[in-house]
Amino acid sequence: MAHKIIPPQEKPDDEKGYFEILSKAVFNAGFSYQVVNTKWKGIKEVFNEFDPEIISNWTIDEISDALESPKIIRNGKKVQAIISNAKIFLELIEKHSSFDNYLKSFRDKPYGEKQKIIAKQFKWLGPTGAHFFLWSIGEDAPPCEAIIK
Repeated sequence: MAHKIIPPQEKPDDEKGYFEILSKAVFNAGFSYQVVNTKWKGIKEVFNEFDPEIISNWTIDEISDALESPKIIRNGKKVQAIISNAKIFLELIEKHSSFDNYLKSFRDKPYGEKQKIIAKQFKWLGPTGAHFFLWSIGEDAPPCEAIIK
């Protein structure tokens, strides 16, 4: 029988917190929440604690080092998506003064529209990843459940 794990729902304290949860949603795609959560400490270490300023400037060598690390889920497309998302994330902060202000710019929209906006804005974040992200940061979203075997 499968156990249901519901990811914690909590508004991040800072920009890095938002980016970390966004990146966790990327890593979660195609994996159980348990697999990602088990490796998360090592993933955070390899990804500079999800500092978008640092990740957005990763060099080819840093990307290669990350992809060789047993601490992460080694998927080149996901790593590239996180680097790209760091750049997008920083652009949104520059445009809106904060990531929370960006979220406020469409917070009054119905959940389905918010989900589509997030999924379209960021790479490797489909409807399920966008749902995971919105739920995890405490936005108004249907309950997020991940089946763990």
